[in-house]
Amino acid sequence: MRFLIIADIHSNLEALVSVFSDLHNNNEKIDKVLIPGDIVGYGANPNECCAIVRFLKSGKSSLKNEIQAIVQEIDIDDNDKKNITDYIFSLGKKTVVIAGNHDREVIGQPSLCSIMASSAGNAARWTTKVLQKVNARFLNSLWLRKKLRRFGIELVHSTPVYPQGYLYLKNASTLKYELLYSSITFAGHTHKPAAYLYTKQKRDVSASVFIPADQFDNRLMLVERESMERLEEFDVSLNPGQRYYINSGSVGQPRDGTPKASYMIYDTHTQKVSLRKSEYNTEIVKAKILKASLPFDLADRVVKGI
Repeated sequence: MRFLIIADIHSNLEALVSVFSDLHNNNEKIDKVLIPGDIVGYGANPNECCAIVRFLKSGKSSLKNEIQAIVQEIDIDDNDKKNITDYIFSLGKKTVVIAGNHDREVIGQPSLCSIMASSAGNAARWTTKVLQKVNARFLNSLWLRKKLRRFGIELVHSTPVYPQGYLYLKNASTLKYELLYSSITFAGHTHKPAAYLYTKQKRDVSASVFIPADQFDNRLMLVERESMERLEEFDVSLNPGQRYYINSGSVGQPRDGTPKASYMIYDTHTQKVSLRKSEYNTEIVKAKILKASLPFDLADRVVKGI
C-alpha cells in the first residue's frame, strides 16, 4: 500500500498540480491520499483547490469536467495537462481529508486558543467572500482528525492531543509517546517537513527539521536545533513497536527555505516514508496573489519558501 501525503495546499493551484505531475513523471502508483488539512488560505485559488480535493475524496464523475477546465487554465504544456488530469482521475475516491485551521476560519469556526497573523486573517476574510457555497459546505463537513486503524495511522492538522487548538508550539516539541495514539501520526500546520521517533523512554529526531539556521523559529522544536540539516528530500525507515510524528511540509506555502511543493510517500511494504519536492512557476502564483489584492508578504513567501 502506497500513501500520498499532501498538507497545507493553501489555495495554491500550481503547486498542487505540480505534485501530480511529479508523481506521473516518476511513474508512482498511489493507493490512497492523506490530506492533513488547510486546503485553503493564503493563495488565490481556493475554489479550484477545493474542487480537486472534493473529487479526490468523492470520485464523483460530475466533477470531472470542472477538473479538466481547471487544469486547462494552468500555464503548462498541453500534454502535461492531460497527464495531470488523468492522474487526478486515477485517485478519485481514494482520499482521506481533514480540516485545518484555515479551513475552519473561512467558514466562521476559528480556533479558540490562537489568533491568526494579520496577513493570514486578511486572506481568510478574502477567501470567505470568494468561496463557493459548495466548497464552504465541503470544508464544513470535514472532521478534525481521522484514524486508519488498519494501518496504524492517525491524521491531524496539528497534534492529536488538542486537534482544534492548532498551536504551533505544541507541534512535536511537547508531544511524548503516550500522547501519540497511533503508530504513525501524519500532520501539517508548521509548513516545515520533519519526522520524529518517539519511544517510551525518550524522543529522538529520526530525520531532522531541515530548517536553515538563520530562519529557525526559536519557539518551535527547540530540542532539535543541534540536529538541523538542509535537505530537500529524505527517507525515514519505520520500526515496529515505535511511534512516529511526521510532518509532510506544505504543498502551497513551504517555510523550509525551498520554494517547491512538499509532499511525502509512505510505502507500507518497505516501511519507509519519503519526502519529495516538486517545482512549479512560483512567479505565476505570486502574480495571482497580488492581482487578488492579497497581502504582499504572502506572495513574497511563495517565491522565497519562507
